[in-house]
Amino acid sequence: MAYKQPNFFILGAAKSGTTSLYFWLKQHPEIFLSEVKETCFFSESFQVVDNPIDYVNLFRTASKEKIIGEASHVYLTNPATAQVLHSLFPEAKFVVVLRNPVDRAYSLYHHMVRHGYEWCRSFEQALEVEESRFCAPDFKNNCGQYYYNFFYYRSGLYGEQLARYLDLFPRENFYIIPFVRLKNDPLAVLREIFHFLSVDTEFFPEVAVHNQGTMTARWPNFHYALHQRWPFRSLPAIRSMLASKNLVPVPPLSEKTRGQLMARYQDDLQRLYELTGVTVS
Repeated sequence: MAYKQPNFFILGAAKSGTTSLYFWLKQHPEIFLSEVKETCFFSESFQVVDNPIDYVNLFRTASKEKIIGEASHVYLTNPATAQVLHSLFPEAKFVVVLRNPVDRAYSLYHHMVRHGYEWCRSFEQALEVEESRFCAPDFKNNCGQYYYNFFYYRSGLYGEQLARYLDLFPRENFYIIPFVRLKNDPLAVLREIFHFLSVDTEFFPEVAVHNQGTMTARWPNFHYALHQRWPFRSLPAIRSMLASKNLVPVPPLSEKTRGQLMARYQDDLQRLYELTGVTVS
């Protein structure tokens, strides 16, 4: 039996509505998306699905669908993925959702805290140690998660990331949308994506929001220990109870940090605009 291979990828960015988009697109009768979101198969450093046979089998039930694909946010930030995808799927199409990079970075930090991966006590502290993490030889292999998710600033360099793809694929193979448009008018955006993918534009999926993170840990170090240290890992019921009591609403980002970080992004945002014509605010 000849299995169909992917011809479509949702690249990211992380914390930019791609989980919701995945579930919305999955409803379309002409689109087949793998049951596993975030396979991360084409990332050499962090793979949820790491066996080629298992990856191929994700698409074994695809039949008459025009679009066969998957969604993995790591493909946008992982430096080697663009070249790998081009060598295997040179005609592939891509959807990319780009959020204001400061908002995305702050949301990603609290996502990592909430799930017990991040031990820095504040977003500002995490930004301060980012360069040392990036330069540490062992951090990539020992951090316990996809390493770029700890690089809150670097993972928002959209111009740099998309340049790797646009050096290989034509611009018309990409549908790039600001997150704010997807959030405010999802049905209009979905219709544009359906047109981009050459599938029925009159299909309207249910657009419930998925994976919306509004909580963080009051004490990140304690939350990290709950998820990563013995004996808590062997006591899931106690761990879950203590973790839930440690959750609080995400506080607003300070205007000082927002301004400083946005200033760091300006050159890359200009590069993004020159490459794609897309602005993100």
